[in-house]
Amino acid sequence: MKKIPVILAVLLIMCPLVYSQTSFPDGLAKAKSGGKKIIVNIYSESDSWSQKMDKVYLNDKINSIINASFVYVKLNGNGSDKISYGGKEYTASSLAKQFGATGYPTHVVLNPDGSVITFIYNGEQQSSFSGYLDAGAFESFLKYFAETKYKDTDLNKVF
Repeated sequence: MKKIPVILAVLLIMCPLVYSQTSFPDGLAKAKSGGKKIIVNIYSESDSWSQKMDKVYLNDKINSIINASFVYVKLNGNGSDKISYGGKEYTASSLAKQFGATGYPTHVVLNPDGSVITFIYNGEQQSSFSGYLDAGAFESFLKYFAETKYKDTDLNKVF
C-alpha cells in the first residue's frame, strides 16, 4: 500500500515535465524566448499508435532530451482549436495538414522562430516524419535535430 502514493507522486512530478507545454501559441513564444527548437507531436485521440507514442514521451531519457533541447507541443490532428501560425489562421487539423501529417503520430520540428526544419530522409527532403518510434529510435530522432545533424546527414543513417 505504501507503494501506491509513491508511484502517484512520481507520475505527478513527471507528467508536468513532459506535458508542460501543450498550447501551440505558448510553445512558439517559449521556444523563441528560450532559443529552443519545438518538437510537435501531431496525434489523434482515437489512434492507438498515438497513445503508444505518448508512453515513449514519458521515457526518462526522452524526457531529459526534450527538456534540454526542445519545447514540446502536442497538436490534435483532428482538433478544431483556432491557431495563428505564420500570419495565418488555422484550425488544429488544418495546421496538421499544413505540416504534412499523413498519419498518426507525426513528428515535426520547428526552429525557435517557428519555421519548419526540413531534413533528408531516404534521399528525399522532408518536413515531417510520420509513424511510431520506440524509445531508442525516438532518442536518435531527437538527437538528430538537437545536434543539428539534419543539416548534412540523412535521417536514415541514424536509425
